[in-house]
Amino acid sequence: MNEQLQDGSILDAIRALKPAARWLMIAGVCVAASAVVAMLAPIPQPQSYHNFADQRPIFGIAHAMDVLSNIAFLVSGLLGIWFVLRAGKTLDTGTRWAFAILFFGLVLTSAGSAYYHLDPDNQRLVFDRLPMIIAMAGCVGAIVADRFGGASAWGITALLAIGLWTVHHWSVTEELGQGDLRWYALYQGLIILVGVLLLVLFPSRNAATPAFMLAVAGNIAAKVFELLDKPIYSLGGIVSGHTLKHLSAGLAFLPLAFLIRRIGQQRMVDDSLRPDLMSVESGS
Repeated sequence: MNEQLQDGSILDAIRALKPAARWLMIAGVCVAASAVVAMLAPIPQPQSYHNFADQRPIFGIAHAMDVLSNIAFLVSGLLGIWFVLRAGKTLDTGTRWAFAILFFGLVLTSAGSAYYHLDPDNQRLVFDRLPMIIAMAGCVGAIVADRFGGASAWGITALLAIGLWTVHHWSVTEELGQGDLRWYALYQGLIILVGVLLLVLFPSRNAATPAFMLAVAGNIAAKVFELLDKPIYSLGGIVSGHTLKHLSAGLAFLPLAFLIRRIGQQRMVDDSLRPDLMSVESGS
């Protein structure tokens, strides 16, 4: 172990731990983060959030750049769905559905975000956040399927239920005049953090880590662009940080779409984890 650490192979040393120990690390992070958030006071949605930097209409479309930039989600989502459909039975059932949920969530995000940005307010923001929950849950499900096989991806159902509850909870508390954004913010943060931990702690079965890391990096960059919405727009009034957020987050999923294209051509490793494919082959 000391030689491994001296050689700089800390990641190898961590991956040498039993899977239960690595899962315990992830669970510990989730429990600790949840405990901290539970101790915080409710956080209402700031109304200033809806006041985005770029207010320019184009061809009668209000807030046009923030609306039209959602095409990035649409491109990645439709392309991903197309490759999932083409891959067919070369993907095991769980993997197929995890990626399908991810890419379908991106298509819905494109529509929901465009609808919100036409006339931003709390009511429309619900239709922006619900599709993002679907895409985020699908992404983690896809990582799990890549690491452990499609049979393990069905935990995506729990992720969807928890995520959708966080949006519902925020929306209901806003209507009651209290507002509680804590759990949605926690969910969004943990999705990224848990995704990174899964990528680091467990090896890929399909050389998929670079594609997933690009998706994570693009969405982290998107959060930075979102925070710098007005400062970026002030640099000449060409493009705002929020528009760049949409482009960065949406296009970051293109590598995953092309990953599915490659996997569909080469077939996923370990056919023993794909009973649906094996049954097709045995019957042919």
